[in-house]
Amino acid sequence: MVSPELAFESILNGLLIGGIYAVAALGLSLVFGIMDVVNLAHGHMLMVGAYVGILLFAATGITPLLGMLLAVALLFGFGVFLQRVLLERVVDKGMEQPIIVLFGLALVLESVGRIVLGSEPQRASIGIPGSSIPVGPAVLSFPRVVTFVVSVALIVAVWAFLKYTTTGLAIRATAQNTDAAQYMGIDTGKIYIITLGLGTALAGAAGALLSILFPFTPYAGWSYLLKAFAVVVLGGVGSVIGTLVGGLLLGVSENVGVLFIGGGYRDLISYSIFLLVLLVRPQGLFGSSGGGE
Repeated sequence: MVSPELAFESILNGLLIGGIYAVAALGLSLVFGIMDVVNLAHGHMLMVGAYVGILLFAATGITPLLGMLLAVALLFGFGVFLQRVLLERVVDKGMEQPIIVLFGLALVLESVGRIVLGSEPQRASIGIPGSSIPVGPAVLSFPRVVTFVVSVALIVAVWAFLKYTTTGLAIRATAQNTDAAQYMGIDTGKIYIITLGLGTALAGAAGALLSILFPFTPYAGWSYLLKAFAVVVLGGVGSVIGTLVGGLLLGVSENVGVLFIGGGYRDLISYSIFLLVLLVRPQGLFGSSGGGE
């Protein structure tokens, strides 16, 4: 029998982890909503961000909260490189070719990670002093609270960028109608570069934050790709607010579900939510908002 106190604490912890899930999913959602590209390497880019945080912490003791900035910069550059060198050639030739390229990239990243870093789980620490935080009958982990605050700040920053900057407006216009955006003088090729860079940067940020909470192996990318897909399906492609709500719902569902069926079935819960929403409401809870509205 699960006590009300334990259930309450589980819900709160689910909300906290859900914030990071939302950051991870937002990058995937933006790339798909704007470029019509399903980034199957997104989870492995998240894994790279996690290892940036882990290795930097191990080498210097710098908290992954700061290591996240390095992960964001590296993954943004990698996204720009990927678009200009590989995807630019295939991005307008249907969905199949980009999927094949990105699936191959995921396998390469996984193999390189296994060879260079090994297969043993590794994790970082938040690296700053802090104790547990009591909230009513629940006691919350200080690292989870901090990573949640950072996650929400990142999501708000992306929302403000899309809504109030000239580049953000161009991204939203491209998402709504690529041809019309080109007629209005928007360089959609440049927009694609920025979009993929932003999407991979968000994956790197989410990975660095998750490295504080969970151990990582080079195989972790597939699991986090699934979670990101589940959040996108929940919230609707292109909706920043929907992605945040979807991430929170997935986090709570996983945490509460674990109370009843055990931690070994956490990913099964993600699969089940993903399939259920696809069957009942395939457009997501918030539908498509046209370019990150």
